Amino acid sequence: MNEARVMERYRSYNAVLGDRPAIIWGMGWREFGRMIRNRWVQLVIALVWLQTLLMTLLILPFQTDPQPIHLLLYGDLETSGIRIHLVLLAAITGGQLISRDLSDQSIHLYLARPLTRVDYLLARLLTLLLLFLLAALLPNLYLTLVQWTDNGYALEWLGDHRWMLLATLGYGLAVTVTFSLLALACSALTSRGGFAAAGFFLAVYFPSFLVETGYGLVQDERILLFSVLHLLDMVGHEMFDAPQWVTVFGFTFEVELGWRTPFLLLAAIWVATASAVTLRLQRLEVTR
Repeated sequence: MNEARVMERYRSYNAVLGDRPAIIWGMGWREFGRMIRNRWVQLVIALVWLQTLLMTLLILPFQTDPQPIHLLLYGDLETSGIRIHLVLLAAITGGQLISRDLSDQSIHLYLARPLTRVDYLLARLLTLLLLFLLAALLPNLYLTLVQWTDNGYALEWLGDHRWMLLATLGYGLAVTVTFSLLALACSALTSRGGFAAAGFFLAVYFPSFLVETGYGLVQDERILLFSVLHLLDMVGHEMFDAPQWVTVFGFTFEVELGWRTPFLLLAAIWVATASAVTLRLQRLEVTR
């Protein structure tokens, strides 16, 4: 039965020989094309852009400082942000990328040489990066474009806010890589996409609930470092050279944890999740 499913999936696929970068790009792009045709993915991306347009019409005209709206966009719904949509997008797509290959055992085809488990991980990560380009980076760049047009297309404005442009790209990449690696790690743990998606959703929001509850009990802001969402908030504010504002049960306040610890912890999460996926795939890798 598994063989029949694999044959059906690759019935119209024509293999093209090439170097490893070309193969990785081909795998990532082909999977992106399949994902973008998913109606749920299209719905989530449409909601992201709708929310971005609403922010442009309702919030942007009242922003005297151009930077905060970019941070608001990556926030929760209570700040008119798109975070929940990005989590749903990662759960829908990343949750099934590896799980599906484990379920029908087609992963052995991917891991046959000259590809390695790292190549496979990069290809799957590329798929998610392309999806998040549409759902995270481009909406934020659209806000920058609107801000530029409101300032009369002045090139001086771009020069004066070049750091904001770099922060927009950098923070968008940080959010994308974090959610993508977490989703792939959950996907690699089970062959059932639904369980992987639910596991990813819990991995993102359950620690956030725990640390916010813990903060309410001990009033120690360092406990917020154990939540991915709060880490991303701290990193984002540091990138935009803004005070570190975090949200706990709907209340927003400033913390002073510096920039080094949040950045290092976020990097540690990247390393840990990527290592978990590669170690999981190591057992499945086809060797000579």
